[in-house]
Amino acid sequence: MNEHDSERISGILEGQGYQSSENAENADLVILNTCSIREKAEQKFFSELGRLRSLKGANPGMTIAVAGCIAQQEGAGILSKAPYVDLVFGPSDIGHLSDMTARRGKSPLVNVGGDPDYHRKRLPARRTGKLKAWVSIMYGCDNFCTYCVVPYLRGRERSRTPQDIVGEVSELAGQGYKEITLLGQNVNSYGKGLAKEMDFPELLHMVNGVAGIERIRFVTSHPKDLSDRLIAAMRDLPKVCKALHLPVQSGSDRILAAMNRRYTHGEYLDKVKALRQAMPDIVLTTDIIAGFPGETEEDFDLTMQLLADAKFDGIFAFKYSKRPGTAALKLQGHLDASIKEDRLSRVLQLQNPITLQKNREYIGRTLELLLEGNSKKGTTLTGRTRGNKAVNVSAPHDLIGSLVNVLITGAGANSLSGRLCE
Repeated sequence: MNEHDSERISGILEGQGYQSSENAENADLVILNTCSIREKAEQKFFSELGRLRSLKGANPGMTIAVAGCIAQQEGAGILSKAPYVDLVFGPSDIGHLSDMTARRGKSPLVNVGGDPDYHRKRLPARRTGKLKAWVSIMYGCDNFCTYCVVPYLRGRERSRTPQDIVGEVSELAGQGYKEITLLGQNVNSYGKGLAKEMDFPELLHMVNGVAGIERIRFVTSHPKDLSDRLIAAMRDLPKVCKALHLPVQSGSDRILAAMNRRYTHGEYLDKVKALRQAMPDIVLTTDIIAGFPGETEEDFDLTMQLLADAKFDGIFAFKYSKRPGTAALKLQGHLDASIKEDRLSRVLQLQNPITLQKNREYIGRTLELLLEGNSKKGTTLTGRTRGNKAVNVSAPHDLIGSLVNVLITGAGANSLSGRLCE
């Protein structure tokens, strides 16, 4: 979501005549688009902001702006910590960026009031890729998980109209994009606030009908709202990729209740079973929070058991991070950093062999690949399967942007390797 916000920021600025700079030293305007979902991201932001202070000392005409969730969270507090900042604006205030930057050189400006019509606006975007594109379908969140700041910073859920969404996807198809990812804090609850009743499976059917788009992905799905209708849509719609990120966070019913997740260990595994019955080849990933307040060793063991039973293709695992304004701050039993670190390490030690084994199961299979460009090593091309697995393959550069069939010949922890099928 932050990446797509940055694309919008760039699109607005280019419309004003700005050109992107490869480094901050040569820039007239530097914008830090921030995330505050975890403490580490916030620490990185303030470290980078300190670096910009010296640059501005050498270039007093430089404008420094802070955008995103930390901007929304801190507001004018950023100016008290860093008085050399010129502009502070929140995620829903991007549409006012042209007016804000027109004030360059004047007194500092803080704009975090939020635009109630932001979700209805079509803003220009400078896309970072030419094959894959983000498309927001909704903004905000109504779930209020006790560890999460998103509802407080990005507001309550509001959905874009299906006409606007399909119109944007059609434009992207006309520009040659092959894959889109539909974005929302909880795409499964899409439809709130629309004049005509509409749900996410219906939207997927509409987007699936856009000619030129080859693949459709979406993030993120809340398990409590994963419906049989959505599972059926994923199974039946040919363009919808059989890959799903379904954050579980914990395997303990007691901790899940303390997180306000509104499902149980058993209910979650029932959803995993239903997904795999409908789509045996589906690729499933999840999120885990290690060391939530009050988590006992028994609670943690339940998380480890869920990981062993679910056998995810991959996970994103993090230590619990205190976030200002969240209900979890007031919970009893906050754990020492060493305990959280140990539990995170054990989660990864359990999952890593599972991920490797799941990847090795693809050896000998032929998979469809969207070739995206050079691999990190630069000696091969890389692409993604419909299950979002990265694959490196020797292929001519004129195939970049094409869908090709690849025989998988090798597998590591993070990627597969293969050769083009003749």
